[in-house]
Amino acid sequence: MRQLTILPNPDTARTLADHLLTLKIDTHLEKQPEGWAVWVRDEDHLPRARQELEEFTRNPDDPRYSAALQTADDLRQRKHQEERDYLRRQERFNRRMRGPVASQRWTVGLIVVCVLVSLLSSGGHDWKIVRALSISTYRFTEQGAIPLGMAPIMEGQIWRLVTPIFLHFGIWHLVFDMYMLYYLGGAGEQRRGPLRYLLLVLVIAVISNLVQFYFGHPVMDGPELKWIHLPNFGGMSGVVYGLFGYIWMKARFQPELGFFIHPNTVIYLIGWFFLCMTGWVGPIANGCHIGGLLCGMLLGYAPTVWNSARSE
Repeated sequence: MRQLTILPNPDTARTLADHLLTLKIDTHLEKQPEGWAVWVRDEDHLPRARQELEEFTRNPDDPRYSAALQTADDLRQRKHQEERDYLRRQERFNRRMRGPVASQRWTVGLIVVCVLVSLLSSGGHDWKIVRALSISTYRFTEQGAIPLGMAPIMEGQIWRLVTPIFLHFGIWHLVFDMYMLYYLGGAGEQRRGPLRYLLLVLVIAVISNLVQFYFGHPVMDGPELKWIHLPNFGGMSGVVYGLFGYIWMKARFQPELGFFIHPNTVIYLIGWFFLCMTGWVGPIANGCHIGGLLCGMLLGYAPTVWNSARSE
């Protein structure tokens, strides 16, 4: 998320935001001492947003800007309706979970927490909640937003090492992660027990979040490729890939534990892993995927190496 401009009047800021929304440029308005800051959520849209800002500044009374109000309202209502429909489907899904759920209660608990956080944060659009749960945050000054790095964690806010896994930005982000968590996490909890399973999730969450924080991701700023490090990432996909790597190794090297993963699932997740790295599916926290997968594979394979070394 990058700051586009600061406007003194809230109505002017809202008009600009509505116009940008009709162009599929999502923004966030924030009250600051000097006025209303307009933030562009997806940095890939920043160059286009700057062009539109220049035109808006030259002629803010152009009728097309006032006409954008109704279109923007329709887009927001459609988005809210999609979110309500999704929540109803999620509630039906939770009601259908019976029987085996007794041995997967922590997996279901993680799913419930993610859904509640998504609901409370309006699908990742309430930036107060996002900043509270992100691995780090910003300090806002007259010069703009200054990232604080690891300072909040060093000052004792250690929950930030884990809580990004509960943030999800949009319905489909949440749906994919929760489906795979139920599928992979349920298997892990059933076969390893709740305490070992929770410890596994905790370790993978911390490692994947730290890798993403330091790894960052590339973005295009006009013709220039920049490698940026943003704290406002989230999702359970790092844990999902960690559980995938763990189960994959256990099924291969310790089949007596009863783990199984279908070859099609392996192909699908590995294919999605590399597709996300191309950037074709939008901004993805690939560092979480990489860190989670490697961590899970290491935790799954390490006992085999240890037992082999002891037997020699």
